[in-house]
Formats: sequence, structure tokens, C-alpha cells
Amino acid sequence: MSDKLTEARSALAAAVEELDEATAALTEPADGTDLDELEARCAAAEVEIERRKKIVDRMEKVTEARASQPIMLEQDDVRVEVRKEESIYRPDGQQSFFRDILSAHSGDFEARERLHRHSVEMRDVTAASGGAGYIPPVYLADLAAPKARAGGPLLTQLPKAPLPDVGMTISVPRVTTGTSVAVQTENGSVSETDFVSSQLNTSVRTIAGQSDVSVQLFERSQPGIDLVIADDLARAYTTEFDRQLINGASASSEHTGLLNVSSIGSVTFTSATPTAADFLSPIYKAISTVTGAYFQAPTHIVMHPRRAAFLAAGQSTSNPIFQQGGLMMSAGEQDSGLVGTIAGLPVVVDANVPTTLGSGTDEDAILVINAPALRVMEGQPRFKVHESVGSGTLTVRLSYYGFSAFLSGRYPEAICKITGTGLNETL
Repeated sequence: MSDKLTEARSALAAAVEELDEATAALTEPADGTDLDELEARCAAAEVEIERRKKIVDRMEKVTEARASQPIMLEQDDVRVEVRKEESIYRPDGQQSFFRDILSAHSGDFEARERLHRHSVEMRDVTAASGGAGYIPPVYLADLAAPKARAGGPLLTQLPKAPLPDVGMTISVPRVTTGTSVAVQTENGSVSETDFVSSQLNTSVRTIAGQSDVSVQLFERSQPGIDLVIADDLARAYTTEFDRQLINGASASSEHTGLLNVSSIGSVTFTSATPTAADFLSPIYKAISTVTGAYFQAPTHIVMHPRRAAFLAAGQSTSNPIFQQGGLMMSAGEQDSGLVGTIAGLPVVVDANVPTTLGSGTDEDAILVINAPALRVMEGQPRFKVHESVGSGTLTVRLSYYGFSAFLSGRYPEAICKITGTGLNETL
């Protein structure tokens, strides 16, 4: 199949070349050239290209399907089933992911071959950049899922979009003035409003961290060092990414966080001695603000753990404010000492919500958002190994980085923040 697929691709390339030649001849025809013949030649080449594309696509699908199936080898009544080789980069394995990166960079063919064989991607970079970037093995990525730090509770709730492979600025169209319709009387004028749009630009940001490790650690330690370093760097990356989604300052080369998006809704909650019940009014007002401006109901409420615990502890003289289990006569539910829903909306408890707001730098905030109105674009985070930076002290530098963009200003009206003295830390 591989030989036939190669032949099919060659035939497609030949058809494309034929079209290019015919098009060039038609664009600048020589004296006495039959233009009708050239046009017919172009048309025939276009038909041939489409036919060859279909053949190549069909053969590629067959090849992929066969590659995904087990290979059966039979000899002397012995059947051997060959499946995908188990990764050697795992907690109980004998090979170190980072050690192989270092060795591959130093010219170790076997280490390089292991990285490729076990589905670890390597990207070529210039010698000046200090090494190659690798996507970590699956078990290292899995370790990043538990959020022992503040983690990324909001990040997991926002819709994702692919990050383009190139470019440092993302531009998307945003409608600023829509069309209009109205009743049209007989022979009367039709309502007319010209459609106007603008470009919403957001920058691609880089979030990165690094750790210096002695060569002795690489040469003499057990492969378990992969777990410690990868887990810590990945969790630190996720936490910082999530923090920027909430309160990032674009002026500091960070993502523009939800609290800092221009023209969002705002509700001020002022109270010296608020109760959990007092919070219902500003929360419902924020829900009304989003629904009234965006014409769609919000989907999530985001708050700091200290606020979620305060609301869960709230009591009423007649009925619980937030109940566990049945929800009769309550405004929402709680569990594990934290409020879980309010007005039927899930609460995202996120410790990355700032607690230093207000004139006294002791207030937190609550966000009411429609998550589908937002978009997070993130590339695959990478590990890099830099050997030369610490060569004088036998030190290796490990770095972990990722590129991302956040379209937080796509629909400012889909965001509403609640701030004020009612969210003071002394509650």
C-alpha cells in the first residue's frame, strides 16, 4: 500500500504541475498561441487534480485504518499479535524522561530513538536557543490534572479553541453595529442600518517556569525525579494561567483577566455586617445585568473559597440559605463546607480570585459569567533542557512553557463583577 500511495501522490503532484504550466502559458501567451486550447488544457488539469485528490484521500484513509489494527503474524501455527509498544516513560519504568532529553541533546542516538518511539515529540530549534522542546509523556501530563495548588478551576470551565501555529496576535471580527428591521408600509421605505464590524485583537502570551538541577541528579537519581519536577512545574503553570484569566493585567504582558475587561457589568455591594442572605440580592442583580445586556443567561458564578465557605455557613431564621441534599425553600446547595450552586448556577470555587481589592486591599470579588461567550486558546506546553547555561557548575536547567491567548473581551456584556466593602476579609 505504501508504494501505491507514493505513486498516487506523485500523480497528483504531476497534475498540479501541469495546471501550473498551463496557467502560466495562459497568463502570458506567446504569439500565435491557441487560447482555447490552453483553457481546455487548464480545465482538464483541474479535473485530473480533483480525481487524483480523491484517490490519495481514499488510500490515506485505508492506510490509517490498517495502521490502527493489530498486526497478526503466523508461522508454524504460532500466532503473534503485535500491538503498540508500552511507553517506557512511566512511574515504575527504568528510563528517565528528562535524562533522555539531556542525552539526546548531547548526541545520544538511543535516547533520541526512545523519545521518538514512545510518542514524545521533538521540535527543531536553533543552537542558540539551548535545546529541543518535548511534549511530556502521557503519565506526566496526567500528573498535572490534580490541582494541589490553586490549580485552574475556571480554566477547566471555559471553552477552548485551537491556537494558530504562528503569529503573536490573534484578530477576530466583532460586530459593533448590527442591521435593523421594522414594519414596512406599502410603498414605504425599508428599515436600513449598515452592518459595521471591527477587529478584536488579543496578544499571544507566554507563561513559563524553570528549575536548575545538578548533573548528579540526572546521572545518579532514580527516574522518579520526573514525577517531582514535571508535577510541580505543570501545576505552577496551570495556576498562573488561571490567575491571569481572572485578574491578569494586559499592561504587564499578561492576559486581560475578566475583572479587567472594559465595559463589563458591575454591581457594588456595600455592607459593614453582611449576612449570607444579603449576598442574594447583588448576585441576582448581576444575573439580571448579564441577561439584560447579553440576552442570554449566565452559566457560572466564580468566587474565592473564603466567600464560598462564608455563604455555606449562612443561616436563616426560617429556612437554611443553602442546603445539602434536598433544595426545598433554599437558594442553592452546598457540600464539603462550600456553596455549590446559587439560583441554579454552578459555583466555580477558585482560590485565584484576588483577595486584595478595594481601598483597604482586603476585599475579594464575585464574577457572574456566560462561559460560552469566552474563548481560551492554548498550545501544547513544552519541556526544554538547557545544558550550556550551567556548564561551569555541572547544572542543567529545566524549563516548562506554553503559548496561549484569551479572548476575554469578545462579549464584555456577558461578564458582571460584584465588588465592594461587603466582600471584606473580616467577615
